[in-house]
Amino acid sequence: MPQVASDAEVSPGLDDQLLWAALDLLAHEPAERISLRRVAQTVGVSHQAPYVHFGDKRRFLAAAAGMGLQRAAEQAAIAMSAAAPDPGARLHALADAYIAFIRDRPHVHDLAYGPLVAKADHPRLQQAAIAYWDLLHDAVAACQPPGTAEADVLRGCAATWGPVYGIARLAALRQIPRSVPSESDRLIHQALDTLRLGWSRSAPQRRAT
Repeated sequence: MPQVASDAEVSPGLDDQLLWAALDLLAHEPAERISLRRVAQTVGVSHQAPYVHFGDKRRFLAAAAGMGLQRAAEQAAIAMSAAAPDPGARLHALADAYIAFIRDRPHVHDLAYGPLVAKADHPRLQQAAIAYWDLLHDAVAACQPPGTAEADVLRGCAATWGPVYGIARLAALRQIPRSVPSESDRLIHQALDTLRLGWSRSAPQRRAT
């Protein structure tokens, strides 16, 4: 018979304590190695407390990923606000923030965007993913020529995220050959500059179609 959590374990705020404890563990190891029993022990509650609040491990991990991704989105928004008003500068600031997220919190990033959980598993993760996507959308849209269709903006978002994510992850896994004469961060920013150049050159064609 499952253990019933005490009143203290279902009090407001315990859910966040459990999620913060999970994020502390994710700072050092991947989600696959984290048990809800360890999380509960860290907070000092019974091993049933995470299940009382979140139902199962998948939902709990999705919520933890959402909390971590929301923090990353907030930091990215601050970085963009601190950048020069030029749209290109804001796009590069967003890329730097995303690179820092992958580099500093790789296990949180991999949990949020990997196969272990889905955005539908917990609204916290879904909302955080939308918040980060909105930052990317606004940054890319600001770099487009006037009159660019929304479909082109969305394609630009995917085309932007792809190389930033890909190069950053390849670098984190040390899969970029040493013969490549550039650091990964510089490769990412070069990719962004190439995309922006392509957007500007395709402006007449877009207006004509």
